Parts: sequence; C-alpha cells; structure tokens
Amino acid sequence: MVPASPAEALGGHAQTVKHLVVESVRHRHARFAEAHEVSGSRYTMGFGAQWRDQLDDVQEALSSRGYRTYKLPPAGYKLPVVNDCLVYVWRVPGSDDVVTTFASSPTRVNGFSTPLLDPQLFEPGDGDELEVESSSENRQLEQVARAASGVMPLLLVMIQSSPRQLQSIEWAVAELDTETGEVTLHGQESIWEPDVTQGDASTDVESFASGTPAGPAVEPRELEGKGPDA
Repeated sequence: MVPASPAEALGGHAQTVKHLVVESVRHRHARFAEAHEVSGSRYTMGFGAQWRDQLDDVQEALSSRGYRTYKLPPAGYKLPVVNDCLVYVWRVPGSDDVVTTFASSPTRVNGFSTPLLDPQLFEPGDGDELEVESSSENRQLEQVARAASGVMPLLLVMIQSSPRQLQSIEWAVAELDTETGEVTLHGQESIWEPDVTQGDASTDVESFASGTPAGPAVEPRELEGKGPDA
C-alpha cells in the first residue's frame, strides 16, 4: 500500500530529512547560479545539469547521518533509504504534465520496484525517542504492511529553479501505474519557498476601484513683494 503522504512514509525521520534536503538543495543551487552568472552564458543547459549533483548531495547528507543507500540500476544512482522509503531528488523541467511522465527511463521505473532492504531494529535519528517508536505497535504494523508489498515507496523531491531564483522545493509520495506508465502523487506539499519581499511599496497604495480618492490639502499662499492692492 502506498503511503498517503511524505510524513507517513518517513515516520519520525520526516523533519530531519526535510531539513537536510532543503539545506543541500539550496547550497547546490546557489553554487550553480553563481557559476552561470560568472560564465555569462546565454543558455541554461549547464545550469540544468545540476540534477546529478543534487542527487549526490542529498544522498551524502543523509548517509552522513547513518541512513542507508541503495544503488538504483541500471544507471547506478545512489539514493538514500529512510524508514524503508527511497528518496529521489529531481529538478523539474519546465513543461506541462511533466510529473506524469517522470518514469521516462528504465532507472526511474526501477525506483518504483525497489525491494525492501534487510530490516533493522531502528534507524539513526533522535536517539531513544526513535528507538521507542521503532518498537511500538504502529511501527510493527507498518513494517508488516510494507513487507506484504515487497517494495519500498518512492518519495519524490521536486525542485523548480532558474539561474535567477530557486523557486520551490516540494515533495510527495509517487506511484506508478504499470499499465499506463503515468505517475501520480500522494500528499504533495511544499517544504521550501522563497521569502516574500517585505515592505513592498505597492502594499501601501490604496486602490481607487471604488469611491473618490482624497487629494492633498492645499492652502493658498500670499505672493511675496506685493501689496494688498496688487
């Protein structure tokens, strides 16, 4: 059964994974954006090539915390495994319905049929609290349900960006329809967006859509150097 949301898929690891993903993606985007500006290129192909580095950065960040790694065939991408869930970072191309065609290569298709790895008592994270959760009844039921399916769910992290701006980072649990080849998302949510500019002058301008705007008060001023009879 496919988890209904990233929080359900990651369990007690959700906040840790969210923090590491956002930190890694923002750092890599900033480096590529700077390189693109320095190069003075009119084209963005080089900037778009960051997707492989994004994959590696997130995998290394999570591996440094002790999470397991799975090498996805045939391309051999190393993807982190968290709470028996495969994490795939993807820079989204700017086209319509692109998510439905995510499974456009044998490697991506294999991401939806990755077998469960050898179970562990608990994974790294928040110490004693996480160990208690791992031995709880809910955790046991979750492991039984996933074992029945035999495969790990795929958590898709979607990055939208341009050389000028990192526009958003979203994630969702992805599901592949094996008959149509289309991908659907469950529990899609934003985990990072750029800060809205504060103090925008336009927010202080009153709309004239209705009513009559009040003009500034003007007081008559007596001309200098002239008498009352002028």
